[in-house]
Amino acid sequence: MNNITLQAGFRDCVTDAQQVFRSLLKVMSEPGVIDALDQTEALDNLSPAAFSTCLTLLDSTTQLWLSERFDTDSVARNLSFHSGCHLTQQVNDADFVLCPADQLPPLERLKLGSAEYPDQGCTLLIQVNQLSDKALPGAVVLRLQGPGIPDQRTLSVDSLPMALLSYLTERPDPFPLGLDIVLLTGRSVTAIPRTTIVEVS
Repeated sequence: MNNITLQAGFRDCVTDAQQVFRSLLKVMSEPGVIDALDQTEALDNLSPAAFSTCLTLLDSTTQLWLSERFDTDSVARNLSFHSGCHLTQQVNDADFVLCPADQLPPLERLKLGSAEYPDQGCTLLIQVNQLSDKALPGAVVLRLQGPGIPDQRTLSVDSLPMALLSYLTERPDPFPLGLDIVLLTGRSVTAIPRTTIVEVS
């Protein structure tokens, strides 16, 4: 770990963090909308969008679980240095889970929050191959409805695992408990919060 090079984070810490936070608020309040995040470069296996999101959401009060592909010395050292977050090996303790779509942890083990504190549920930061509001070859097309969506919105996502699709369509957790999903690829981000009704097309 001592020989790991620290990578630059935001070019302008205050301005860039504010821009990313506004983008994240937008995609959480308007599920399925895709916004751009280009405030950082990639970090090891993390896309620029994933790195920017981590720099904005993580701090010294949060616990982060990294999947095997992202659990590298470079990622761990840089995220700890830039955000002050605590890394945990216990996924059931995590406030945030950071993983590629094919390394999703068992969703039933994640924190769901409580009726009094639903905000204490886990947020999944999932890196996928592609995102689009148009159909992609070989991708899953999701129809989204609910708060923040006039009528319905279509989201095409490559590489979503069946376990996540089942969770999104069945919503097994009693509201307001549940998991919020942030999808990241390249320099793009979208979100599917727990309030969104999802159908697979």
